[in-house]
Amino acid sequence: MNEFYDSLVAQKRASVQDVALKYGRTLYPCYESLLRAKAVSTSPYYVGLSSDMGSFTHVTKRVVLVADTMLLSDHGVGAVHELGEEVRTYPAGSDTRGGASQGGTAIRRWRYGMVTRDLVELGQWLLDAEPLLRSGLVWYGPVFQEGSTGGTSGFDLDTRPAGPLPSFSDRSIDFVVEHGRAVDLARAKPLASRVVRPILEIDLPFINGLSLSDFAQVTSEEFDSYSQYRDFMRSRLLELDDALEAVDSQVALERVALSIRDELNAATAEMSSATRSRALNRCGAVLGTTSAVLAAVRPEALQGALASSATIAAGATGLWPTIQAFADIKPKRAHGKWHYVWVLEKKAAR
Repeated sequence: MNEFYDSLVAQKRASVQDVALKYGRTLYPCYESLLRAKAVSTSPYYVGLSSDMGSFTHVTKRVVLVADTMLLSDHGVGAVHELGEEVRTYPAGSDTRGGASQGGTAIRRWRYGMVTRDLVELGQWLLDAEPLLRSGLVWYGPVFQEGSTGGTSGFDLDTRPAGPLPSFSDRSIDFVVEHGRAVDLARAKPLASRVVRPILEIDLPFINGLSLSDFAQVTSEEFDSYSQYRDFMRSRLLELDDALEAVDSQVALERVALSIRDELNAATAEMSSATRSRALNRCGAVLGTTSAVLAAVRPEALQGALASSATIAAGATGLWPTIQAFADIKPKRAHGKWHYVWVLEKKAAR
């Protein structure tokens, strides 16, 4: 992220569309290595399951206190914006998906693009959230699409409309399986069942009244204080694994939920004091809260719900009804570590 932003001279920042396209071109060749590096780190991904470009700012402002790295994506819905062409050589006889052969090597050419609804909105968000991306608190995972460079079997990246792509669904499931953390924007609260255990309901504090760029600057400057709460939250989620399987699980859950509630209440008081400081008050900062539920979900139910419909992530059906429907038609046996989802109120509270 530092390399990307350092390369954006003032002239390049003038066009937010160019910023978005350059971001895609920067990440395309190193996307897999970035994901592998994150997979072995101690800080897990939180995947935005129901976020879309219009809710990026909403989610970004509300999860920095409790989440590690927040991964946001466009879910593969929108136009395909061409980024460039790749040319690679392979040993003859290897699978090049239709590449041409030349001597002892096979040559494959393909065009690649990034799928997004709105390049302008994406580019502006990338600029406004710069301090957060530089510090690793949040980042944008593009959905890439590849196509042949020629012949009738290829497709035109400039004109072909893109529906929900399996690439996002597959990738988000990989993230959830690996880290077991997610954030969902929902109109309805998750209900207790054999595959869903609501653990805690609380008003989650966040600094409101600031533009995203000002919010990002303030948050990055206060990174150390935020990280203390995230470290605490990470340790409590590890405790929940044991509490959920305890003989008297409800008592164990209440004990962990109480410690989380106490810590978040302390954070609320600290953030309230900060917003009354002269510097932040002059910027118009106020303390905001959003209704949030922390829920534990059986991994097979969450993964099954994500895999059952590529439109879930875009909010067409809703995550929780689909999880319940999946649980109703599957065998009653459930196993494996629980996953944890922060369910945030979809609309901002006044």
